Amino acid sequence: MTTEDFPSASQATLTIDLDNIIDNYKSCIKLGRGVDCAAMIKADAYGMGIAQVAPALFHGAGCTTFFVANLQEAIELRPLVPEANIYVLNGLFPGHLEYFSRHNIRPVLNDLEQIRLWASVTPENRPACAIHFDTGINRLGLTPEETAQFITDDSLREKLHISLIMSHLSCSDDPENPMNTQQLRDFKTITGYFPGIPASLANSGGILLGPDYHFDLLRPGLLLFGGNPAALPLPETIKPVFQITGQILQIRTLTPGQAVGYGATWIADKPCHIATINIGYADGYLQKFNNCGWVYAKATKLPVVGRVSMDMITVDVTDIEINAGDDIELFGEHITLEMAAEVSTLSQYEILTGVGARYQRIYKMKN
Repeated sequence: MTTEDFPSASQATLTIDLDNIIDNYKSCIKLGRGVDCAAMIKADAYGMGIAQVAPALFHGAGCTTFFVANLQEAIELRPLVPEANIYVLNGLFPGHLEYFSRHNIRPVLNDLEQIRLWASVTPENRPACAIHFDTGINRLGLTPEETAQFITDDSLREKLHISLIMSHLSCSDDPENPMNTQQLRDFKTITGYFPGIPASLANSGGILLGPDYHFDLLRPGLLLFGGNPAALPLPETIKPVFQITGQILQIRTLTPGQAVGYGATWIADKPCHIATINIGYADGYLQKFNNCGWVYAKATKLPVVGRVSMDMITVDVTDIEINAGDDIELFGEHITLEMAAEVSTLSQYEILTGVGARYQRIYKMKN
């Protein structure tokens, strides 16, 4: 049996607007004042579906450079965008060399050991690479000591075709954090040792920090998918990308004193109507939304009441006329990622990448 054999009403719906993703990519270029722009599409394109998002960006937006987290993601991406440049952020490991060569995938080299390993590959079997310098986030990238050693090792540098040097901002979500200017200063110093090689520092938050951070290649992720990466107003040109709608399974009338859900964490203090919706934490709507989430229907924000279950949430619909079988928006134009993150304390990244697999997925694209 295929998914086409199931009635659509048996599932909640995830609608993804590929045109808006394309428009958001183009908006990033405008925010970057024309600087070249890559696309971060790791984690299945932030949960939105790499098989649909990557070709849309390549063909519809002219994006020719993509970043993914690991080699498996890169190999799965390659046939979708056969002419694009693909970088693997997690780097290079013994046993992986053949796969990078065979699929023409570019490693982001994060330490001297990885650099030496890549340099050992014969030039005809060695695609270009990126070198990642750690300027303060202390995750991946050459340490300051390794950076100094690599800069002075001409023989090692000359063995490589370096197509990009990069670093990653740790506090770009906070424009006033002094770490931003410190990392910018340190990265500018590093770029001076690599004349003529493109440089990249700006993630989504870095794009909003302004032109000093843009260098030669932008690396947006969250901005592509309609999220706000910083404590700044979201640019008006960035559009929402997805909508999740659930269906009302049943509506109950409660009297004062009756409780809702596991643990009886919400108790009615007046007569009310409670709708049960066919989405729960197995779909990525986590218990962080217990008694604090909001949904939207009939031009009205409605509170989530009680504890989120595996397959269901309950919503107070007392103030509207609504019936079993009607749809409710959980995320979308009216319940944005920013709003959901604020009430739940989840990050927008967690909400996006946590989208579950049970939704009926609908992709919208004009062409």
